[in-house]
Amino acid sequence: MDFKSYLVRRLIAMVVTFWGILTLVFGISRIIPGNPAAVIAGAKATEEQIQSIREEYGLDDPLSEQYVDFMYNLIVNQEIGQSVATQRPVVQELTARFPATFELTTGAVVFALAIGIPLGIGSAIYKDESLDHGSRLMAISGVSVPQFWMAILAQLLFYSYLGWLPSGGRFPQNLAKPPEATGMMLVDSALALRLDAFLASLEHLALPVIVLSLGTLAQTTRITRSSMIETLNQDYIEWSRAHGFKSKVILIRHALRNAIMPVITAVGLSYGLLLGGSVVIEIVFNIRGIGLFLYNAVLATDFNGILGVTVIFAMGYLLVNFFVDVLHTYIDPEVEVSG
Repeated sequence: MDFKSYLVRRLIAMVVTFWGILTLVFGISRIIPGNPAAVIAGAKATEEQIQSIREEYGLDDPLSEQYVDFMYNLIVNQEIGQSVATQRPVVQELTARFPATFELTTGAVVFALAIGIPLGIGSAIYKDESLDHGSRLMAISGVSVPQFWMAILAQLLFYSYLGWLPSGGRFPQNLAKPPEATGMMLVDSALALRLDAFLASLEHLALPVIVLSLGTLAQTTRITRSSMIETLNQDYIEWSRAHGFKSKVILIRHALRNAIMPVITAVGLSYGLLLGGSVVIEIVFNIRGIGLFLYNAVLATDFNGILGVTVIFAMGYLLVNFFVDVLHTYIDPEVEVSG
């Protein structure tokens, strides 16, 4: 099977998986306790108003008709309904809030890669020395300490005690925002050539990005270390050393190229999970992203809001997995595309 056929097969598998997730979400939304119509109508609604909403949303229709309408509205019309928490269409809320979450999670992944890969390589080269012991301590702390606790500690240290960084938000209120092009503050500031806005956005993004990245940073460091140690002990590495290749050439061209594959897979999966893991960080740092919207939707029993966020998270996770598989196959041509 050639590479194009592999891509087509992976796309089909992704679409089928996404359809299965939507079907599962629809089924759960119809069997959970509670009356969605009563929630949408509000606490003071009359029986007539509740019945009117049931008819409007087709909740009295046969389940098969509800399923067809659900899929059609979601896929064709890109409609999920109105949010109870904000009284706005869910699609508008998600469109407005997604850039903040995407900027946060992307920054966390970039930070984790920029620190974790060099640290993992150094730990492998200087195995059982001070750098290795320090990286292991950092990795254990990163995966064992709860994110909300680290977020609060970071706010106390860098905002309350030291006054180095803001406590939350995305942009200072006393500074004019750059024209909105993408919804991502760093990108919009760069496009507008606003260095002051870019630095201000970076200051507000620093703490939440670092805290959110800790788990991925720890994972990246440990996987890079383990993979590099295993690769450096391979026969072809010893052969390269025996034939006088420079250490940098052996490390970068031969060892790192092969050791990086497990890191790409692990970080790619973490990227998809970070979309959902950003909920706690957005609450603590008051970032108006999808995570904070999901939190408010749960508090308000907002079925449409919860459904919309679930669809976004599922789609993001599937897309990340797809691109990781494609990148894995592209970097390592020896990977069997038929596997």
